[in-house]
Amino acid sequence: MIKVKTPAAPDFGRAGPEHVAPFLGIMTILHTEPVAPAFARLLSKQLEPNDYLLLVHVFEEISVLALHHLLPEALIFDAFAFDLYWDELREDVLKARKETRNEKFGENFEIAADRARIYRQDRPPKHRWLHKSDEGDSDESPPRDGRPGGPRPSPSPQQERATPAESRTKTS
Repeated sequence: MIKVKTPAAPDFGRAGPEHVAPFLGIMTILHTEPVAPAFARLLSKQLEPNDYLLLVHVFEEISVLALHHLLPEALIFDAFAFDLYWDELREDVLKARKETRNEKFGENFEIAADRARIYRQDRPPKHRWLHKSDEGDSDESPPRDGRPGGPRPSPSPQQERATPAESRTKTS
């Protein structure tokens, strides 16, 4: 009998408490000047000419942290759509590479985008498990309890009616 060795699934790491501070640092960078306006325009697909290279540099730097295992890729890919960001910025990266003769420009971002695409393919959207589909895919099992994105208990009728301020008051 011939045994065929199947490639191992990619390891995207696991986030831990030690990753909270660096992750919040990334969030701060993305949501403050000078990056915040460009990032918001990226999300709304309304980029301006000066946005492209700024965003490529930021995503390149975040990608380096993930690809060198200084931050788990799982954390980065769960929070950000690097593959979609790359799709939006790719043409400008390729143009800059050609103009500057620097084939390494944005390469970590490109690699991270490819890995993010694999990560996304293996993980359905989390909201899929929160509500049964009207399209008859309810025969699929949700992820086991306790796993991020797993099923959460439905709120009680009182919780549904409570405003955020009321909820904080009730839990205090």
